[in-house]
Amino acid sequence: MRGRFKQTHLLLLAMCLSLAPILPLAAQETATESTEAETPPSVPVPPEYASPQATLKTFLEAINKEQPDGSPAPNWEKVFGAIEMSPAAGDARQPVAWTLLGVFNGFGQIKVETMTPDDLAVSEENLAEFEFFPSNTQWRAGALFQPAIDELGEPPAKIVLVRTESGAWKFSEETLDTINELASWIEPWGVHYGVDIATLSTPAWFRSKLPDFLKGHFLLTLEYWQWFGLLMILLASVVVDFLSRLVLRPFVRRLANRYLGEPDEQSLAYTLRPIGLAIGAAIFLLLLNNLLGLTGRALTILVVAGKVVVIVGMTWAAWALTDLAADVLLKKAKATKTTFDDMLVPLMRKTFKLFIVAFGMIYVAKSLDIPLAPLLGSLGLAGLAISFAAQDIVKNLFGGVMIFLDKPFEIGERINFQGYDGVIEEIGFRTTRLRTLTGHLVTIPNGSITNEPVENIGRRPYIRRTMNIGITYDTPRDKIEQAVEIVRGILEEDELREPIHQSVGDDAYPPRVYFNDYADVSLNIIVLYWFMPPAYWDYIEHAQKFNLRLFEEFEKAGIEFAFPTQTLYLAGDPKRPLDIGRPAAT
Repeated sequence: MRGRFKQTHLLLLAMCLSLAPILPLAAQETATESTEAETPPSVPVPPEYASPQATLKTFLEAINKEQPDGSPAPNWEKVFGAIEMSPAAGDARQPVAWTLLGVFNGFGQIKVETMTPDDLAVSEENLAEFEFFPSNTQWRAGALFQPAIDELGEPPAKIVLVRTESGAWKFSEETLDTINELASWIEPWGVHYGVDIATLSTPAWFRSKLPDFLKGHFLLTLEYWQWFGLLMILLASVVVDFLSRLVLRPFVRRLANRYLGEPDEQSLAYTLRPIGLAIGAAIFLLLLNNLLGLTGRALTILVVAGKVVVIVGMTWAAWALTDLAADVLLKKAKATKTTFDDMLVPLMRKTFKLFIVAFGMIYVAKSLDIPLAPLLGSLGLAGLAISFAAQDIVKNLFGGVMIFLDKPFEIGERINFQGYDGVIEEIGFRTTRLRTLTGHLVTIPNGSITNEPVENIGRRPYIRRTMNIGITYDTPRDKIEQAVEIVRGILEEDELREPIHQSVGDDAYPPRVYFNDYADVSLNIIVLYWFMPPAYWDYIEHAQKFNLRLFEEFEKAGIEFAFPTQTLYLAGDPKRPLDIGRPAAT
């Protein structure tokens, strides 16, 4: 029975667990001490991010870029290059950049050249980190920041640029984690330069409409309204999940009826569950990106978790649809005379599932920002070692292909292979499963089957019976002839004749009865006949009828069946043999 998961629980669990990595952020210090610069990287650093000055200038110019009509048209590629956030967050990084811009606009006009060190200063001072706010030692910075600090008090967070491993300078993760706290702190100071980001950012506009008691209070780097909004979004996702399954049920049923056949309710429900899960997670991502204005690692974790749930839901849905289609097709296959389609459907099911899982893993890796090229390269280097270790696997895979091409047997046929006599239950990529006549399940590697003789009992056109009837040596000649005619006559009787008087193609197979040998303890009459069609239990029933009729006719004719005997001579009396094994004559 398939394992069933309630996708509602899965969605809640995935999203709640995704919050767990945020908890340590509260105890983590956001300030970092300056460290010695590491050895410059061998890859050239883009000039747009070669120093704190270049990064800040690139960020402000890219995000404030305008179209000819005056509407904002940020160069997001350059903007994202200036912030230390995983590309896995995608476009969800836009509200983070808007919030950072809003903080700058609150301070006033930023003079990049006089407030940040350039390439030369970085080299001379061997910088790896630069605190832009509040502890900025550049002469112009104090004049800009100090009035706000005097009015609003000590700021709750910092703006720091760090040199990353690639050598590029970016606004640090700690800065982005706490940028909402800094934006809330400077909000009463107003906008001293540029525009209010509430006119550009949907989350900022949405926040401006909320009551004050939901803003300005933080728990684990998130404002109260963001926690409340996150809970509402989760509930909305669960409701969408339920409603989508309810709405899609009749549509999927009609689609299945049209192209596949009538599905059972259990399979239909199993197919709809992951579809609802994927739709609910997609709604979660849509609302999260456009309403909450989360920043930093909290945003990255939630976005990545949402993407993974969407991909898992879609992969699970494709898996379930494959099962649904395969179940219906298998029912149709069993209704046909040939068993080739009975083998093909399970193989196609496994093949499609293999591709589904592979694509799902690729997209999950992409969502987690895992580079696939180095991974595939490492697999290529390990390919030689794997090939030696997997010789038997490859051999069995090719053996499975040859079984499907040559068709030495099909599902449901009885074969004899290396002493195993049974019925084929399943033919897979690597192994074939056989159920013996004693009920045991035998798994046979496909490579062995292609290299050894296979006796296909299920394809025999008839069941041949060879029977030796022994009569006693004291049977006279006329009785021997009579015995042969009795047997031939029984085989011609209406009740027994039809199954053993048929032809295979142009070849006739009539019964054969002859007095053929002088055996050790009997005169032997050989009987051969070919029973058609080769239905085993019908053959056994026919044999029983023949045996009973033979016993009856021999008893009437006074013909005795022979059985093993011994003749013993008493010591000193050679003329009186003692026969053992025969009844005494009366």
